[in-house]
Amino acid sequence: MKRNLAAQLLLLIALASLATSQIVPQRIRVGANVMADQIVTKVTPAYPPLARQARIQGTVVLKAQIGKSGDVENMQLISGNPMLAPAAIEAVKQWKYRPYLLNSEPVEVETNVTVNFTLADKPPAEGVTGNIAVGPQGGVVSGVVSSTPGDQSHPAVPQRVRVSSGVAVGLLVTKVQPEYPSDAKESRIQGVVLLNVIIDKEGNVENIQLISGHPQLAPAAIEAVRQWKYRPYLLNGNPVEVDTQVQVNFTLAQ
Repeated sequence: MKRNLAAQLLLLIALASLATSQIVPQRIRVGANVMADQIVTKVTPAYPPLARQARIQGTVVLKAQIGKSGDVENMQLISGNPMLAPAAIEAVKQWKYRPYLLNSEPVEVETNVTVNFTLADKPPAEGVTGNIAVGPQGGVVSGVVSSTPGDQSHPAVPQRVRVSSGVAVGLLVTKVQPEYPSDAKESRIQGVVLLNVIIDKEGNVENIQLISGHPQLAPAAIEAVRQWKYRPYLLNGNPVEVDTQVQVNFTLAQ
């Protein structure tokens, strides 16, 4: 009797162990070099015109989640210039991988993708927009090679460029602080007013549009920012209009 019970117990343990060994995780982390070999379709990013004209180069690193079917389901930006990142994301989300198999079962994969944007001194050959290669660290590297439009004597310059608020802050020459509206102060109203601003070639605030903010705070923010003065933003040595965002904080002392 005892022997039968022991045999049955051993059988149950063996079956449980076998079942456990067959469990396949929902998602695993795989090295970028391994996933490079799984790529079936790779789309080369289009070099953003404004970044190309501003001679912006660099690397964009993305964390990608690849579904069981091999489609890129989700991406997160790890690092990279904000003028280059959207083009990298738009391209990589169109990539297609072979399903990654674990114990003969497809699983979701998390990996890193590195996209390099490099400007060439000479225009690339006709029909060549870039290359995909595996870098020395094993990462999937998508390279985009581009040349500056126009010729050396007359480079193309856009009429207006979009720059980040951080870049615009570095150009500020005169900053007028908003006057806290008395009604808002008495009502203890605080908050952030976010504005979209057009700065002309001379550095003057030409146009302001309210994006968000309390209606009792927004007029004071607009009135103050209208008086701000910037250094002209130069692109290829020429001043251009700038489209950017300005954030104005209204905070009451405790």
